[in-house]
Amino acid sequence: MAENEGVIKLIDEEEGIVVLEEYDGEENRYEIVVVLDIDDDTYLIIVPEDDDTEEGFALKVVENEDGDTFYEPVVDEEELMRIEEELAKEDE
Repeated sequence: MAENEGVIKLIDEEEGIVVLEEYDGEENRYEIVVVLDIDDDTYLIIVPEDDDTEEGFALKVVENEDGDTFYEPVVDEEELMRIEEELAKEDE
């Protein structure tokens, strides 16, 4: 993550929440609105809990060799476009 971005403090897929701590120490809650599988990758689409905007973020679910799960923000433009295309298909 870039220096001015926050860190993931909590992800509870069962409850559908994500808590991010911003670079200034403020914690913000996000709602998981979609779990999306594309090929062999899984993404969580999150939106701020207390915000009416439609703007969200994508987190990629990554598993390491030991089987531990990590979540990475998606910043690659091509990957983001692929996610948007899949979301558009789901809305049809």
